Order: sequence, then structure tokens, then C-alpha cells
Amino acid sequence: VLRDDFRQNPTDVVVAAGEPAILECQPPRGHPEPTIYWKKDKVRIDDREERISIRGGKLMISNTRKSDAGMYTCVGTNMVGERDSDPAELTVFERPTFLRRPINQVVLEEEAVDFRCQVQGDPTPTVRWKKDDADLPRGRYDIKDDYTLRIKKAMSTDEGTYTCIAENRVGKVEASATLTVRAPPQFVVRPRDQIVAQGRTVTFPC
Repeated sequence: VLRDDFRQNPTDVVVAAGEPAILECQPPRGHPEPTIYWKKDKVRIDDREERISIRGGKLMISNTRKSDAGMYTCVGTNMVGERDSDPAELTVFERPTFLRRPINQVVLEEEAVDFRCQVQGDPTPTVRWKKDDADLPRGRYDIKDDYTLRIKKAMSTDEGTYTCIAENRVGKVEASATLTVRAPPQFVVRPRDQIVAQGRTVTFPC
């Protein structure tokens, strides 16, 4: 068995899915100089897979997947024996992505409005809304448990751009939609009853 400690133990790594991950170690000193290989969850890693390369003490995984997450151990070996490094954990998170984006809407005054926003990610993203790049005015809007933004009775002052923002520790995404509020037709001047002599011209303003 190799008696010396590892000159460098691998350390925990956190990446977003799709990013590369690099774990490093330096084996103990020995005669002859130890070579290394890596184990994931106690199983030797096959570096013939095209996403994985091992150079010196570096294990490189390109385009990481959720399935790459686990405990990694560097093993130093020579003709005298083997020694395992301390294990290091690779955590692969997922950036937020939209399952459903808000869509542009045109409504009449006093109609209800629902802007929907569904996201996924790991860790679970936090979701918030903005209107015209500012925080939502208090008391005017309801945010449901599924992050739907609801306006019970639309007013002309509600017009604008609404943005759903989803964020977790590895990423942030935004999606926007506009609200247009139309007023129903209203009479400014209404026609009124008139009495005129027969044969005279009459005008009804409207």
C-alpha cells in the first residue's frame, strides 16, 4: 500500500448541466512514481467515452449531464500498491428553463387578466414578476401558487410589459408579454329628442 498522503485531494465541484467539470488530484510520492485512475461511486471510470479525458491528475468531463453527478475518487497506483484519495462530490444542477411563457394580451377595461409562467430547474428556481422593469405595485396584483399573475379588473394604468424572472444558483431567465387595455365605446354626446315644425331641417348630434 502507498503510505504517503495525496499531495492534492480532489475538491467538490458544482456545475450547470452542459458545462465542463474538472476534478484534480496529485498522487502520493512513490517509487516508482504512481500513476492514477478515477472512480465514480466506487466504479472505475472508462476514459474511452468521448466526453471524458484524463490527463495527469486531471479528470475532465465535457458537456456534463445530471447522470454525471456523484462521488469521485482518485486512485494512485504502482507496483507496491494502491491508495484512494478523499472523495469529492460532483453536483450537476440545471439552469431554469420555461415550460410555459406569458403571452401578449388585449382585454377590455374591468376584464380579468392571467399571465402564466411555468419553469423548471434544479435547484427549484425562485420566480418573480416585474412591470416595465420595476417591482409590481403592492395590492394591485395576485400571484398564485403556480406563479400565475392575475389582475382581477384591468384598468388603463395596467397597460405595459410584464416580465417573469426565474432564477437559481446556476442561471437566470426572463420572459415578457405586453398587456393592452381597451375601453369600450362611450358616447361623448348623445342624440336628444327634438321638436320641429314640419318641413324644417333637424340635426341630431352624436
